[in-house]
Amino acid sequence: MATAAPTEPAWDAALASSVAALRRVAGYALPPELDRRVLDLGERKEDLTPAERAELLAWVAFTQQRSLEKLEAQAALARLAALRPELVPA
Repeated sequence: MATAAPTEPAWDAALASSVAALRRVAGYALPPELDRRVLDLGERKEDLTPAERAELLAWVAFTQQRSLEKLEAQAALARLAALRPELVPA
């Protein structure tokens, strides 16, 4: 049994909420206090305790994953903008 295709307003609403979510991911930045912590750990990487070293490695993994997600979100927004520019204003 086939289901009916969503109506145009339903598609527009779904796309608009997707654009909003993608914008949040594409614009993500660490809060300043966490960014300072990562920078501090990185600057002291030669003298870190084992716990600090583990924390730094966890932050590196986290920031690498977030960077990848940001790039993917930016690419998805660009594709949506090419198809439906009115949904993704500059």
